[in-house]
Amino acid sequence: MGGPADFTEVARDRITREVPEADPGAMAVVFDMVRLVNLLVSDLEAHVHRPAGWSWAGFRVMFALWVSGPLEPAQLARLSGVSRASISSALKTLEGKGLIERSRRSDDGRVVTVELTPEGRTRTRAAYLEHNRREGRWLSDLDPDELAVLADLLHRTIGNRPGPLDS
Repeated sequence: MGGPADFTEVARDRITREVPEADPGAMAVVFDMVRLVNLLVSDLEAHVHRPAGWSWAGFRVMFALWVSGPLEPAQLARLSGVSRASISSALKTLEGKGLIERSRRSDDGRVVTVELTPEGRTRTRAAYLEHNRREGRWLSDLDPDELAVLADLLHRTIGNRPGPLDS
């Protein structure tokens, strides 16, 4: 077996023979989408974010703050895609680097608000620019019409995600 594309074909053949009621086309698409996401995250983290001094999760947190402005940790976890369990660790790391700050702004003194520091805003913008250049390299074989179709297909797929009770 040469590589991932060969593996996908072998898997399709096996599924077709052994689980005829399955949809090998859906398996192949999702398999490639997951592989692509893993490759993208690894590439962006290795070439953009680790050299900038933070993890992929750290960048997602800073990007969410850069786009949205100050947020409470639960909102920040939801928008950045970082689990609520790991948001505290990410915030501690970013705060220690002087990139974010936490404050208590509401009438409820237990509620914390997180925001980028001026250095955090500057560094997030610079990192995003390099991040976007790298994204462009990944997608450079696609013309603008193909990019629009791909974006539409991905949005439709995300919008069609099954609920917890769907089978």
